[in-house]
Amino acid sequence: MFNRKTILSAAVVAAMGGVSFSASAALTSSATLDFNLGAPGTVACNYGTTPPCNKASYAQTDIVGSYFSMDTNGDGVVAVGEKTPIGSFNGLHFGTAQGASGSHSGTVDNSENPNIDMAWNFFGNTGMHQTLSPTTDNGDGTINLDWNVTWNGLPSIPLVATSSTTLVCDTATCSDSSNYTIDGAFHVAGAGFTTVGYTVHLEGHVSQPTSTVPVPAAAWLFGSGLMGLAGVARRRKSKA
Repeated sequence: MFNRKTILSAAVVAAMGGVSFSASAALTSSATLDFNLGAPGTVACNYGTTPPCNKASYAQTDIVGSYFSMDTNGDGVVAVGEKTPIGSFNGLHFGTAQGASGSHSGTVDNSENPNIDMAWNFFGNTGMHQTLSPTTDNGDGTINLDWNVTWNGLPSIPLVATSSTTLVCDTATCSDSSNYTIDGAFHVAGAGFTTVGYTVHLEGHVSQPTSTVPVPAAAWLFGSGLMGLAGVARRRKSKA
């Protein structure tokens, strides 16, 4: 009886050694990142007090939520007035390129074909963002983001990355419903804005449906081993 129990125990140990419960932190091609519409808001008060400020004149405002910026005066500082609020349309999909079309002169008139974000107005003309190749997660806090702009009837205005685009989540795995922020820095390479600094800031939540994961064969062996041990224990008890 002892030998049979020893064999079953060995099987259980072997089975446990083959089971992996680790999770990947990288966003998959099923992930969509919706983002919050940016809007002016009070972020601090003069004299170190916390909002709401005692007087309106004490309020320090900034864009709260998602936006892009262009350093149009070339001073190297992104001022509040150089930030354009943006809001999610389809959101940023991982694993696919997202083109947009229908940018034009003049203000937004709902004739546009947006994809990632809703159409916005910049320098009196309408534009949208798009990606030219699939967005992917490097799994190290950075993403591959082939960010691009269509504006004022120009189908594609290239942006050249000046640093890595970062992705930060409030959970270790960036799982479904996690909150996130994305920050990317570029310079514009066309449309008369060449070498002008550009940044994008997105914040919102992750939508990444979970799929049913098949139970590994080792896990079945583990379960069988436990059942076998239980049977041995019952037989020994009945003979006692």
